[in-house]
Amino acid sequence: MLHRGLSNPLAAVDLVNQLTAVCEKYNAHLSFSNDLEEFYAVRNHVREGNPSPMFDFNVTELEGKSFWIGLRDSDDTVIGLQACRLDLVDTSLAEWAIGWMSGLYMKRDQLMVPAQLKPYPESRSYRLRGNIVYHGELWLASPARRQSGLADAFCFMGMVASHLKWQPDAIWALVSNTMATRGMATRFGYLRQERSFLNWKISPEDVPSNEWLLLLEKNDMEHLIEERSKMGPISTEA
Repeated sequence: MLHRGLSNPLAAVDLVNQLTAVCEKYNAHLSFSNDLEEFYAVRNHVREGNPSPMFDFNVTELEGKSFWIGLRDSDDTVIGLQACRLDLVDTSLAEWAIGWMSGLYMKRDQLMVPAQLKPYPESRSYRLRGNIVYHGELWLASPARRQSGLADAFCFMGMVASHLKWQPDAIWALVSNTMATRGMATRFGYLRQERSFLNWKISPEDVPSNEWLLLLEKNDMEHLIEERSKMGPISTEA
């Protein structure tokens, strides 16, 4: 079977260059790495805590199916982090996500008890399966967070890099009520968000009891690459 590949490779390359230029405008530069042990150490240093189990090489297999991107200022200080991993979902994201997430936390002896076993019936996640990228560990230091153009470009770069590396069927993320209701998801590049995708009766302190689903499917990403390569790399400059 012929692999479809990127619909417009030149637009994708151009967009990467534009996103890089936005970061440089804020005197910041990007770094890309497949070394999750290095990510573990950097994350622990700048955030004073271990990565989530989804990106902890001690509890999950990440070799060949993950990467992380760092953002550094002119002094080479890390001011931003994010990570992505590819998983094969053979049922549907709706059925798979709860067991996947709670299972990884249990490997670290952290209990996760769902308040509901499935999302609401109309959730798009019931129709998603195949190669799906989880986008997580997004963090920006306070000065970077206040520069919306930098934050938007940095986050979207992770999504574009995932698409270039794996061309997945979808990219998804989980966020709290606060982040979902402030418009950040749309600015970052996610075209769909769903309230109460996951709800937990019991969860660790760093996991919200109500988690929203952010979603970008393959065709949507192809459209965004075309649009933003022509109109501007981030929505605030479109």
